[in-house]
Amino acid sequence: MPSVGAGAFALAVAGCLCMIASSRRPLQPCIPYMNMPDGDLPNMPLTLPNSTACADRCESDEACVLYTFVGPASPHCHATSEGGCCWMKSAEVSGAAPTIFDPYACSAWVRLPPGAQRAGSQHPNLAQKTPSTPPKKNVLYIVVDDLRPDLVAYGQNQTYNPSISKLAAGGLVFDQAYCQIAVCSPSRLSFMTGRRPDHAGFYNFINHFRQSDCGIALGDTQFRGETYRTVNTGSFDGGCQWGGKSGACGGSGQCCSLCSQDSNCSAWTYGPGNLCNLKSVAGEHDTAPGMISGFAGSRTPSSHGLWTSNPGNFKQNGYLCLQSGKLFHTEEGGVGNVDPNLNGPGMPPNEDPPSWSSGLSMEQVNAVANMWPTTPDELNGVPASLDGILDGPPSSTANQLCDRIISTDAVAKLRLAAWNLNTTAQPFFMAVGFRKPHLAFRFPAPWLEKLLPENKTAIALHPTLDASVPPIAHGDHAPGNNPYTDVPKETAQQWRTHYYGAIAWMDSQVGKVLDELDSLGHTHDTLVVLHADHGWSLGEHGEWQKFSNFEHGTRVPLIMRAPWIPASVGARTPVLAELIDVFPTMADLAGIPLPPGEHIDGKSLAPVIKAPEDMGLAANLKPYAISQYMRCPTNESVPWRDNACLFTDRVLFPVMGYTLRTQSYRYTEWTRWNGTVLAPDLTPGGLVGVELYSHHDVGLSYSFDTFENENEAASNPTVVTVLRAVLHEALANQTRIASLPPIR
Repeated sequence: MPSVGAGAFALAVAGCLCMIASSRRPLQPCIPYMNMPDGDLPNMPLTLPNSTACADRCESDEACVLYTFVGPASPHCHATSEGGCCWMKSAEVSGAAPTIFDPYACSAWVRLPPGAQRAGSQHPNLAQKTPSTPPKKNVLYIVVDDLRPDLVAYGQNQTYNPSISKLAAGGLVFDQAYCQIAVCSPSRLSFMTGRRPDHAGFYNFINHFRQSDCGIALGDTQFRGETYRTVNTGSFDGGCQWGGKSGACGGSGQCCSLCSQDSNCSAWTYGPGNLCNLKSVAGEHDTAPGMISGFAGSRTPSSHGLWTSNPGNFKQNGYLCLQSGKLFHTEEGGVGNVDPNLNGPGMPPNEDPPSWSSGLSMEQVNAVANMWPTTPDELNGVPASLDGILDGPPSSTANQLCDRIISTDAVAKLRLAAWNLNTTAQPFFMAVGFRKPHLAFRFPAPWLEKLLPENKTAIALHPTLDASVPPIAHGDHAPGNNPYTDVPKETAQQWRTHYYGAIAWMDSQVGKVLDELDSLGHTHDTLVVLHADHGWSLGEHGEWQKFSNFEHGTRVPLIMRAPWIPASVGARTPVLAELIDVFPTMADLAGIPLPPGEHIDGKSLAPVIKAPEDMGLAANLKPYAISQYMRCPTNESVPWRDNACLFTDRVLFPVMGYTLRTQSYRYTEWTRWNGTVLAPDLTPGGLVGVELYSHHDVGLSYSFDTFENENEAASNPTVVTVLRAVLHEALANQTRIASLPPIR
């Protein structure tokens, strides 16, 4: 097949997708270039003249929920020139195809999957509107991976992001919003459940809230009781891999779950090699470095295994809940569980099916929209058009850009949700998780033209760690390999420029989804919330990437647009916000209750959205934000080096850091960790390091270079004493807000 470059796609579509043109508007327009894999009905494909005929055939067959039509010029269709190939499908198995980017294909939904249908509704074009109460607001929830507030809406004009700027102009910008832990999986678990990491015990790429709760676990311990069954929790294909490194894949939490599901099991021992040993009797115990033991637990409403997530709460309140891209973490996972939803990659596995309407979530995100590494010929951006269509033959574009796949899938599902709303009055909750600017910085090269040249890009003014800062505060991650020496200027400029390029590319895909919402006529009745999962450092005080308790790692952009609340339009607020607040805020603004019998740690920010200029409210709604991060140095005499805990079981962490952010200060305390009860040692003997930084510069004048460059703890002992007491009270009562005494 001849090569079809980006510049030739318009001709290709005009010449071969003419068969997609229709004389009658189908339920949904057929989305060009979108090729849905698998899920085919028997005896596919059918030879039909155009996509309209394919849509008609799908609509007439109750077993068909979506279709893909491919023109005869495609190598994947062997029909005659008088017709194309119609694949009618019973389900979206894995979203837009990652392996074949076909310029001659298009796809669309025609009805809801059977499991997603509301009682009494067959499909959108047959159901009747019977609203008994005022219409509820829809929700469009956009989560971005690894995005710090390096945005024009936050006064950072070195970047290019007009779509997010437009969203901010119509909504409320939170100038001081913070994640609860600066790494993907546990941060997402935190804000998707509205709980702090310590509340549920998720900290890295091992545990998740759908696991059983076994209470106390014993580190460096093995039970001697006879093992009747051994399970390798890393045995499933594509499971325990992250960046080419074998992970713990559920760790002791997965072993706890397997024991809790087995009526013969009363105790377990988990050890190296991802081996879970199940025992009917614990027996005596021995000291065994690296091994962890515990007793059978449960998955009950009182434990985290049956918590209701944010989208799950909307689902329980009658919403159609759809998802595209990365909302929960997509790697690691579980194996051997009785519940099939808990087997497979992801934290929780498969993007947590209980959170979404059946058949309307992208369960296997990495199989659909993987973050392929950058190849040598892509060091200055991917050869592609601005909208992400790669140069070269379609048959070779296995590594097509992930965020384009995600936005296309989101557009298709938004159209389905809108048609369902217009015909059944069922509101929708649509969640979209974009993967950039996460590494690798893979984006279409033309976006670099929107930025300063790489050799003109400014770098951090304070590129090394000051001697006043405890070394344990530093996370050892590329491209820096020593926080006390400068990264070469050229390297720092390249990282910054490409990070900005990835932001520009992601922003364009955010715009694609927002434009679709507008074209569907639902901007006015849809709450839009956009935020990142955590921040990112670009060389400030020797720190790179996330993985820290610094302002750069914990501060995130947070924008909420509720057009029916005029006071919030085009406004901004200095209120301290935490990502755990998003769950209750969404429920509040949508007018639905929180899950009964469950304690959500977050607090609704709806009062701020309704009165953003109320400075008293901004000062008193939440006196502080708390984040935390763990450290596992291999050599405690050099605590800044090789200190990641991403695959260390939570029972075995040596150090945990907690940081308290007030309107005026950041106070951070590093303490010894008690893995048996998953709690910090707050006694004087457990103290590892203390940091204090003053903060008085927020809003559009904010600069990433003017703070946290020198530790002020030694020169401000009174402030340290006050904030230490507040932090300790908060940690002792993590489900409530401690009071904040006056600080001078």
